[in-house]
Amino acid sequence: MTFTRKPQWLLIPLTTALGLLTACGSAPTTHYYTLTPPPAQMRAVSATPTPWVIDVQPVGVPEALDQPQIVIRQSDSSVLVLEQERWSGPLNQELRSALSAQLSRQLGTQDVAGLSLPTDRDVLRIKVQVRRFEAWPGERVDLTADWTLVQSSDTSRRVNCRTERTETAGAGYAGMVSAQQRLLSSLSQAIAATVSQWPQAQCPAG
Repeated sequence: MTFTRKPQWLLIPLTTALGLLTACGSAPTTHYYTLTPPPAQMRAVSATPTPWVIDVQPVGVPEALDQPQIVIRQSDSSVLVLEQERWSGPLNQELRSALSAQLSRQLGTQDVAGLSLPTDRDVLRIKVQVRRFEAWPGERVDLTADWTLVQSSDTSRRVNCRTERTETAGAGYAGMVSAQQRLLSSLSQAIAATVSQWPQAQCPAG
């Protein structure tokens, strides 16, 4: 039995073709985003810390947005789920973490969510329900949120408010998420302004 050795030049196209197939079969890159801005972009710490501690409770989000993928608007009647653009954690947790970080900083206080409640300071419970959190990349992002403040030692003391904001979105998905971060910063400022007036608190105008 004899074997014929194929010339090396015949192997080159085959090697190249296999390389192209491997490249075509590689998984696309997934990008992850957070709604918590860097500390340098957060509002300065309050010069007069509030006497209250806060309890930022789980944030409610619309069911259509409650998934790992970022959801964007394509038109007035259609949305697109971005498989390769995702939140770094569940959206409701991203929202709560962003609000907690900014409220704690702005008010100069502690978020005691998940901890034993202090006995020497009263607690203000903060409940946020996001109604709209819609994005048009390169155009704008919209936020509508209802929120409630309740004093733990006297639940009859409460205030119910609504905040509606719009931000211009920069180019690309990163620019869009930056605009969403600014929306949450604006929401946290509205909540902080009300907390700082407690117990004579009223909803902020606008």
